[in-house]
Amino acid sequence: MAQNRLTLQKVAERYQFQLDKVREALYKQFTEKTVITLNNQVILKKDPESLSTRPIVLDMQSIASDSELYVDNMILMFRSTNLALSKLGPGTTIDLFSSIYQSSLYPLSYWQSQFDRSDNYVLHPGAIFGSPSSSGESAGRMLIPYSIKPALADNMMIAMIDGNRLRDAILKETPDLDITILGPNQTVIYATNETNKESNQIQEPVAIEYQDEDGLRYVMKMTSPEFSSRILRLDNLMMILLGVSIVIAFLVSLFFSKRLHKPVRQLIQEKGEIQQELQEQQSELINYHFMNKLKNIHPDLDEWQHIQGTEGTYTIVLYELRFRSPAFIDAPMSREHISQTIGEQLRRVTDEQFPDSHTLQMEHHQFLTVFPGNERERILGMLEELKLVLDEDRQYCLVTAAISSAFEHSLQFGHAYRQVNELAAQARLLEETQIVVEYRSDRATYFLTLTQEQELTTALKSGKEQETLDLFLPWLDELDQKEASVDMFKHMVLAVTDKAKMVLDHYKVQPDDTLQLRSILLQLEECCTLDEYKRTFETYFRIVTQLIREKKETNDPIIDHVLNVIKDQYAEDLSLDVLADQLTLSSSYLSTYIKEKTGANFMEHLHDRRVGYAQELLVHTDSNIQDIGIQVGYRNISSFNRMFKNRTGSSPGEYRRTHLLDKRA
Repeated sequence: MAQNRLTLQKVAERYQFQLDKVREALYKQFTEKTVITLNNQVILKKDPESLSTRPIVLDMQSIASDSELYVDNMILMFRSTNLALSKLGPGTTIDLFSSIYQSSLYPLSYWQSQFDRSDNYVLHPGAIFGSPSSSGESAGRMLIPYSIKPALADNMMIAMIDGNRLRDAILKETPDLDITILGPNQTVIYATNETNKESNQIQEPVAIEYQDEDGLRYVMKMTSPEFSSRILRLDNLMMILLGVSIVIAFLVSLFFSKRLHKPVRQLIQEKGEIQQELQEQQSELINYHFMNKLKNIHPDLDEWQHIQGTEGTYTIVLYELRFRSPAFIDAPMSREHISQTIGEQLRRVTDEQFPDSHTLQMEHHQFLTVFPGNERERILGMLEELKLVLDEDRQYCLVTAAISSAFEHSLQFGHAYRQVNELAAQARLLEETQIVVEYRSDRATYFLTLTQEQELTTALKSGKEQETLDLFLPWLDELDQKEASVDMFKHMVLAVTDKAKMVLDHYKVQPDDTLQLRSILLQLEECCTLDEYKRTFETYFRIVTQLIREKKETNDPIIDHVLNVIKDQYAEDLSLDVLADQLTLSSSYLSTYIKEKTGANFMEHLHDRRVGYAQELLVHTDSNIQDIGIQVGYRNISSFNRMFKNRTGSSPGEYRRTHLLDKRA
């Protein structure tokens, strides 16, 4: 019995380790800047064709291909739109959950209802997913959904864990074990015996149980001694048969090995040649994508065909236009007219000095010139002359010119185009034409540190406009002093506005009340100078803090009492039942009332207060982590670690180390 109990504990620890790895992958992908950017674009109702989904799909494919995660797929879905991303690419939630991941237990309505839940992470019971066959039988696989959806988030990510593949990996040493995994509410998450799964209960008698730190309960059903004896005899017989079959197979393999060696070697050689051919074709297809884009948008197809058919060295220059926002300038013409005028200037100056060059319009804000040969110095000299011409219109539009390396074949055009796009993204907030010739060493994107997130959230929740600006504006100055790129400033805008939106959602500010912010957000996308960013953010934070103050001024005596009790007694063993008795209300009514009025339930407020105070103690004291957990109300160190990580994304130890690094930096 002791040996069986030890076996069950070992199995449970393996499952817990794997589930923790999946949860870590979920958190990492959910907090990727690409996902945050896409979520902001969806909220702003951007044109679906302009959404950048490919980097996220590539990340999902990478996660799904990790053989150590046992994840069949990752799915990203949104509250406000039908868009869904997975390793298969972008699609719709309707198509995804009605065909590929069809399940009677998990219809689309189930996942839509999950946006109103309170838990950040949920491990859902396993089920068969897939379209039924013509005979009506399911042709899918047993998958265990594991999802992340923070309380204030408008998007949700789901990892589809391959339950049977994970079972085979964990139980490879003991494949005959009858294991059932139960969730905290005693729902069957997964069962190696399908009878237990279908009945949604454990068959009696139950011999051994084990519960892990996350509240999952593992149950192992033991067989009778007579049955075990029969199994042992069968095992011995199978071992004998296995030995005989191995000897026979070895003798047969010796006989056929010489006859098979030559054709197998020939097949391997042919396979290598085929793979090489496919790789070359794929490379041509990738580059053809860029060439085809150029063909489609250039008005003179004959000229592009001339470029495409030319072999030899060439250099390209990309001109990227940043139009000044109407909020700051009064342009005498439309943006299309400005773009057309600048394009004519580019062609005129370029054709005078490089008659064999070709200038094309890539997008409404991008022009590209192809220069034959490798005359980088002459091109740079021409760009310096062109800068004087372009600077005459800088009050309406700012131009960045990025020059590529020299390339030798038209098939490399795709790589050249990517190179100049990356170079152009390094432009700074300067009111002049910029010429970018090489990569900068500091091409990192912008992220708020944990300390900045906490300080910004606190300032916004206070509803004080000046306090928020006093905190935020120095961050802009610091970025400018570091000569941050335009791209980095755009990432900063996304990080800050996303945090402000979370606070507005926390106070239940209705979308109709935030309509005035949409024009400000569009204006932020078009800021070209530090002064424009400051002026726009002053308007943005004035509106945000005003909306928050209006919500906070609506006092509720019941909510005030509950929050005051939590504030003063968070370290004690608080109970919703005790609070309900104090207010002469039923527990269920009070729980619903708190959720409706604040957007979070009683336990969420309690854990937020405890974790918030724990953060202060971790930063400002040297107390032991376990002592801090007890001090804020957690009697169990595992519960403290789990709750802290759920709310901050890191363990208490990691949070303390990160804050110390921030202070040193």
